[in-house]
Amino acid sequence: MKKLLVIRNDRLGDLMLILPALRIIKSSISDIEIDCLANESYKDLSLLSGDIDNIISDDNLYKSISDKSYNYSISFFSTFNIAYKLWRSNIKRRYAPATKLAQLFSNRAIKQNRSKSLKPEYEYNNDLAYYFLKDNDFEIKKKIDTPLIRLNPQNKIKDRSKKNIFIHPFTGGSSKTLSDNDFIKLCLELHKLCSCRFILHCDKYDYEKCLNIKNMAADLDIDIIKPTGQLMQMFSNINECDLFISGSTGPLHVAGSLNKKTVGFYPSKKSSTSLRWRTINEESNKLSFEDSETDSKYIKVNINSVANEIYNKLLK
Repeated sequence: MKKLLVIRNDRLGDLMLILPALRIIKSSISDIEIDCLANESYKDLSLLSGDIDNIISDDNLYKSISDKSYNYSISFFSTFNIAYKLWRSNIKRRYAPATKLAQLFSNRAIKQNRSKSLKPEYEYNNDLAYYFLKDNDFEIKKKIDTPLIRLNPQNKIKDRSKKNIFIHPFTGGSSKTLSDNDFIKLCLELHKLCSCRFILHCDKYDYEKCLNIKNMAADLDIDIIKPTGQLMQMFSNINECDLFISGSTGPLHVAGSLNKKTVGFYPSKKSSTSLRWRTINEESNKLSFEDSETDSKYIKVNINSVANEIYNKLLK
């Protein structure tokens, strides 16, 4: 069996965006084991994804390399330290984008110019997967099935007479998003168009802020999900929604990996556009909106227009 180590040891959303590339590799090579170096808190992802056999952390990287004798590595993202460790290892073919200084430790690289944001991040990842397959004379199977993550519904939400819309109003400081007031206005407009139940989705650090939103939105059928620090529980929770609305953040990409219907709000700056950070669900299941740049703190959009577009494409 061939053995591949892939690197994406940063944020959850970025990790979700390598899943199409891993599906391409798995479907193209019948006898390959894929281990993924990722953040320790995402260790259960191998239980959710059929395309990842094991999640390993930086702490056990050397042991894993020694035990597994990897044939290849692909650095979708890597720090200088990790790239150096891969170079010191006995992995013969080490693939990476030819961009950052760390990639000097790779011996197979392609120039991608990701900073120009000319296409989605997951397509850049797919291109790296195609390069790896072609370089090793594997037949490429480009068509991949969705969702990338499959979960059985838990039927935690009993009332299905209404559209169950998850709102994730905070981004952990990684990006701008709508203000609390604009999220509430959006919910009110959607409620005029169809019968909706809104569920605020957050981590434990934002729970108090979600309580404030709930109190401000007394006219809506709105509740707050119990925050969880468990990856599998978060995936299971998001899998219950009919629609997931968020700024550009990890849970939005989790929803995309489950092929849920998604609405994303994005800054307009070049490195963070809706094109670059598009979710990996089917095109018919997603909408994205970019900032009008009329406010320095929050993303601003035409709420009425956005609500109508969401209803007509995703809720009608």
